[in-house]
Amino acid sequence: MADEEGDEAYERNLEAQMEAASDAIRAAVLLKEGEAHPRVVVLAAARVAGELGAAAALAAGEDAGDVLEGLAGVVREAGLEHHEALRAMTLPTAGSA
Repeated sequence: MADEEGDEAYERNLEAQMEAASDAIRAAVLLKEGEAHPRVVVLAAARVAGELGAAAALAAGEDAGDVLEGLAGVVREAGLEHHEALRAMTLPTAGSA
């Protein structure tokens, strides 16, 4: 029971850290808005994500290919979820036309 509570607290802490890091990255990218084409910004972010993934794999003694494959899956899922959310916000609602 204590292990489960500790695991849940650890997971909440990781989620809070990830949200804080995501907010910081979004804020940094928004500050540069207009200075580069959006696709270039995305490619630069992907490059940095790959570099961070490779460094994390090295630090953890893990296979870089495995870590980067997992990272690619996370990027894909996050992108697809965000795309759907954006579409839902931009599509007219029934009866509002």
